[in-house]
Amino acid sequence: MVVAIIAMISAMASPQLMSLMRENTVFDASDKLRAALGETRRYAIDTGIDYEFRFELNGATAVVLPSESEKNVNDDGQSTTTEMYVRLLIELAEDMRIRAEEGVEVTSETLDPERFGNLTGAQLTQKSWSAPVLFRFDGTSQDFVFRVSDKAGLTSKVTLRGLTGTARTAQVYQEDN
Repeated sequence: MVVAIIAMISAMASPQLMSLMRENTVFDASDKLRAALGETRRYAIDTGIDYEFRFELNGATAVVLPSESEKNVNDDGQSTTTEMYVRLLIELAEDMRIRAEEGVEVTSETLDPERFGNLTGAQLTQKSWSAPVLFRFDGTSQDFVFRVSDKAGLTSKVTLRGLTGTARTAQVYQEDN
């Protein structure tokens, strides 16, 4: 009798538990991108140059790149760069998708291999990248909203406030398909 009651309770709780686990996976992915936006802002402030955040259109990859190259050349044509700028590659689970907010037109760009520096990833130069979300060296950015979704349509929004350069992650909701 006790085993039957335990089996019945677990059968009733199982769908809710699975739903919570899926929601947590989507929220963790969007929070990972929110943290990357914060790092992008920090790199811009620390280095004194603009940094950009880009995401693969309808893909699961994002990158943080400097807006300028390391090539500092003196009068003799010799490089004076002593260290390379930081670059980040953020890869979400394969079933996640990063998309711009509904109704926002995002242009697609391909990037030269030099832009990625020492990043290694699955064919970064062949991906379609969003236009850059620029973080200026003074800590400001531009207002921007994008969504992280799984294949079932569970979605979380990441909102970037341009004036302060801060990002926040919204709770997960079911998106209408």
